Amino acid sequence: MVFFGLVGLGCGDDGSATSHAASSDDGPASSTSTSSNESTGTSSSSGAQDDTTTSVETDTGPVMTCDDGVIQPGELCYLDAVFVEVGMTPSDVIMVDLQGDGALDLVTADVTSDGHTVLLGDGRGGFADPLMLPGGFGTRGVGAGHLDRDGVLDLAGANPGVDYVAAYFGDGAGGFSAQLPVAAGTGPRAVAIADLDGDGWGDLVAVNEVSEDLTVRRGDGAGGFAPVEVYPVGAVPYDLVVVDLDGDRVLDVAVVNEGEDTLSILRGQGDGTLVEDPRVPVGASPRGLTVGDANGDGVLDIVTANFDDNRVSLLQGDGRGGWLDLETHVVGAEPYAVALVDVTADGVSELIVVRRGVAELVIYGRQPNSSYAQIGNYLVPANPLALAVGDLDGDGVPDIAVAAAGGSTLALLMSFP
Repeated sequence: MVFFGLVGLGCGDDGSATSHAASSDDGPASSTSTSSNESTGTSSSSGAQDDTTTSVETDTGPVMTCDDGVIQPGELCYLDAVFVEVGMTPSDVIMVDLQGDGALDLVTADVTSDGHTVLLGDGRGGFADPLMLPGGFGTRGVGAGHLDRDGVLDLAGANPGVDYVAAYFGDGAGGFSAQLPVAAGTGPRAVAIADLDGDGWGDLVAVNEVSEDLTVRRGDGAGGFAPVEVYPVGAVPYDLVVVDLDGDRVLDVAVVNEGEDTLSILRGQGDGTLVEDPRVPVGASPRGLTVGDANGDGVLDIVTANFDDNRVSLLQGDGRGGWLDLETHVVGAEPYAVALVDVTADGVSELIVVRRGVAELVIYGRQPNSSYAQIGNYLVPANPLALAVGDLDGDGVPDIAVAAAGGSTLALLMSFP
């Protein structure tokens, strides 16, 4: 089993972060150091804010009763980050049940190791020894889904250095086949396995940074793929999400275009083809992307993390496939990845942001006037690039995993209600 190294990173504003150098690309930062204080078993939420992370509102939040075994509405309870070693320079992470045992597992995409790390979870917050899956060159993204008819989850990885997506077929026990290279566009950066044509089998969907397009390889359910279909998107596409945005039971695709500060939305037509809506301007250099219900109205919204303007943009869905207001919220320097998840059991999703340059994860709560107030911040290792949220230990409260390229680790923030 993997045993976590408990290193107390604690909380604090930008002034409390220890020295590290931000990288200009996805390679590791030059150095980092962490506090030697061990976790105290108390919440590392501080509510402290500096002038780079201010929201319209401030909120001290409810009285915390962490570690009593019951999460109260509005309660935020996370231990300091603990570390799990993975491959070199992890740039992406997903949580998924690979064995069908009800326990979430972790899979990373490791840029410098050219492949993936699989960590099989035991459902109590522990993990088996890492399984390394060799891939192509400069592996950037990872996705999971069903590529054949065996009912077992498979994996896919985006390999920009060799212009293909690697398919890995699962055996149901946490093992995988050798990679099957499947051609994509030039410089595939992110990948998803999703059934775009409704035939019951997953298709490979990749966003390609250099060729500036989205490619689709439709799966035949037997591990084979149809010829490539190409859909132009905006300049320097960076990330994608595949989800039914308009409630028609057909999957759509959203893509952030870092090179032109826009969001592309490609509507599924039900036959596997896609049609792009007019692009939506967001903030400067969007890199992260997520979909969720931000305001509790039961309608999906889209959030982008805008690396160069210290903000996130929130595009509100209208429930009919259209969009209402575009909100912008200041979240501090270099937001890189973002999630919308209710981690406080109050029925409203919190905004979770990874800030790359200062190596922090910050949690914001939505206020009645639609602003966001910081309710917790946690230091993570240098150069954090991605996050995933899910219940790793079975306590009913989501945990958070952050892929930290600078330390070649996953930083896990475990809940303790």
